[in-house]
Amino acid sequence: MTGYITCLRQQIGLRGADSMFAKALTRTSSYLNSNHPDKGGVSRERFVLGALILVGIAMRAAAIIAYSHAPESDEVAYLGMAENLASGRGFVDGVGNHAFFNWGYPLFVIAPVLATIGQHLWVVKLLNLFLSTIAIPLCYFTAQEAGAGRAGRLIAAAMWTIYLPASVYTVYLAKENLMVPLMLGVTWCALRLLNRPDWRVSVLCGGLLGILALTGNAALSLCGAVAIAFLLGGRSLLRTTAYAGLIFLAVSVIVAPWLVRNFRVFGSPVLNTNGGFNLYLGNNPAATGWFISINDTPRGPTWTPMRKANEYKASEVLKHEAIDWIKTNPVAFLKLAMKKAFFFWAPPFHSGENTPSLAEFIVRCLWAIQFVLLQFLVVSSFLLPELRNRRIAVLWTAIGAYTAVHMLFYVVFRYREPIMPVVCVLAALAIDANLRKRALSSSAQSAR
Repeated sequence: MTGYITCLRQQIGLRGADSMFAKALTRTSSYLNSNHPDKGGVSRERFVLGALILVGIAMRAAAIIAYSHAPESDEVAYLGMAENLASGRGFVDGVGNHAFFNWGYPLFVIAPVLATIGQHLWVVKLLNLFLSTIAIPLCYFTAQEAGAGRAGRLIAAAMWTIYLPASVYTVYLAKENLMVPLMLGVTWCALRLLNRPDWRVSVLCGGLLGILALTGNAALSLCGAVAIAFLLGGRSLLRTTAYAGLIFLAVSVIVAPWLVRNFRVFGSPVLNTNGGFNLYLGNNPAATGWFISINDTPRGPTWTPMRKANEYKASEVLKHEAIDWIKTNPVAFLKLAMKKAFFFWAPPFHSGENTPSLAEFIVRCLWAIQFVLLQFLVVSSFLLPELRNRRIAVLWTAIGAYTAVHMLFYVVFRYREPIMPVVCVLAALAIDANLRKRALSSSAQSAR
């Protein structure tokens, strides 16, 4: 970009250092050259980023204070798992399952709090606040690695700062709180491996994927983004294999103990025992695309006795029944998958289970506006030639792969929240590209 500005100056004859037009073009070049900004610009940029982090903390803290919420559904399961672990009863949930739910969030977030200071869930919510706030600078650095200029980097951070679910979800004991920074970290690693591969980044990427494997299996779809980064990186096969091997090694170090434990318990080295269950909920004669209760499926009457007898074998039975349904009804399966993709990215125009208060109604309306705006910006990025490059391909792969997983299973609105920071980065890149284009156009017009 700097070379283009220099060429433009020469073509229009602006060689004088004191030329007003030359100064304007130089300032534009400095602004657009995001890799080497001036010291004053760096200071201002850090100040704005720091201010955004403080705003994010304030918004998330306000949500915790204002919204009184008692754990329900999966939250109760995670809390029971953490209580059993903290009290020495081992890896077992409240109804006797040993690996039905993912253990990452109870293990790394809830259990340490219960084991050290007791049943103080507000501390867990503060940890959720911390995890969500970490994602603000991570959005900034991910946008930077994706090629954003100064404005784009800050806009990416600002979007996640003010995105309302990022604040609201700190109230819930949900695994998505941990998945957000982990998935964003993997996306950053994928971009760095594309741009400047390094063995330390490979180890970090593997470590993050390993924790994600224990926290939320759907996030392992980001391996696709890492694979695309290696494919488009243009490095030698030997180097690519070495970096990929380090990622696999780091994943194995984290996951192997859990796989060994499950092999001893179930006779199979599985990450959890809910894969077949979830596949069946999304692919059976009663499936709608959304989450449905097992009681609303043909397997409803027999599920609980099967699970109590052997949770692993019960899930395997459901997995085979789901696969049989898919094979028998391929057209219905494809239609249902397309419907799930639509549901997954549908604007949040729904209402809660109960009649919402005025404050909740306002929050939901603002959330819907934010979401639709992000959708518009992301879709508009297709029209920008500047965003047709390898780095954007990595971001789209992350979003597409994560969506594809839910097309196979079923949709719950909160399941898309971990990928929303990546959506914010892509939306910010669209704004950044337009700002750069306008800045260049204005400078060129002023020079005429």
